Amino acid sequence: MSKNLPEEMLKTRIVNLQSKLLGKEVSYYAILPENHSKQSAAGGVLYLLHGLFGRFDNYLTNTKIAEYAKDLPFLIICPEGGDNWYSDNTEIADHYYESYFFEELIPEVERKFNAGKNRNSRAVAGLSMGGYGAFKFAFCRPEMFCFAASMSGAFHAAAVFEDEPNPAWQDLVPSILSTFGKKGDKSREANDLFRMAENFPAEQIENLPFFYFDCGAEDSFLPVNQRFAQSLKRRQIIHQFLEISGAHDWDYWDRRLKVVLSLVKDQFSK
Repeated sequence: MSKNLPEEMLKTRIVNLQSKLLGKEVSYYAILPENHSKQSAAGGVLYLLHGLFGRFDNYLTNTKIAEYAKDLPFLIICPEGGDNWYSDNTEIADHYYESYFFEELIPEVERKFNAGKNRNSRAVAGLSMGGYGAFKFAFCRPEMFCFAASMSGAFHAAAVFEDEPNPAWQDLVPSILSTFGKKGDKSREANDLFRMAENFPAEQIENLPFFYFDCGAEDSFLPVNQRFAQSLKRRQIIHQFLEISGAHDWDYWDRRLKVVLSLVKDQFSK
């Protein structure tokens, strides 16, 4: 639990969801608006995705989200994603993390907390692996979200191979191989975020959510983020990309999380 505020003041809770798609009980954190009750709607919902080697409670333990969220008028949901890139893999039993998100988690949240329930009241964001997941969800299901944000996004995930020459990315390889398979596997192409951006139908671009992303100037993922910004610009997809001083660490993500939450609040107020 966060050191900043006690749980009863934060109105946070851990919820356990029995997932049929994943074949197990999965936990998520819910951070509720101060005025939330079962009888009143919680307004918008931000789905906040953790990074590789992370957990659903990372934001509570590693950032000042308690302080940042105290006066926010919307619900924040921090789901468990394991090391599975928020993706399905039909070759592996119970490896349906994308389907779980849309078919089980979102309906559960909207039912349990009387929140969300339409595109203009849903946003998705994440860091590193979670940034990849947030943007992939936005491209795959643009009708579901009005806003998508990424901090230090690992947008190149589906293109990292077992013989990856960049030593900074070697830690990603085992989880990527287990999720997307080897080079040439169909799952690679299906989950390639760059391919999604390049091939998204021109006549539907106006239906995409607004994309915000940033990356630290000292982060090894910066070139990937720069390249993705160029892809969005080439397709005339509305976005904002910032290069900020910082590295691939919690100090950077804590600073940028406050900005992302403020952007979500502005988006929901429109």
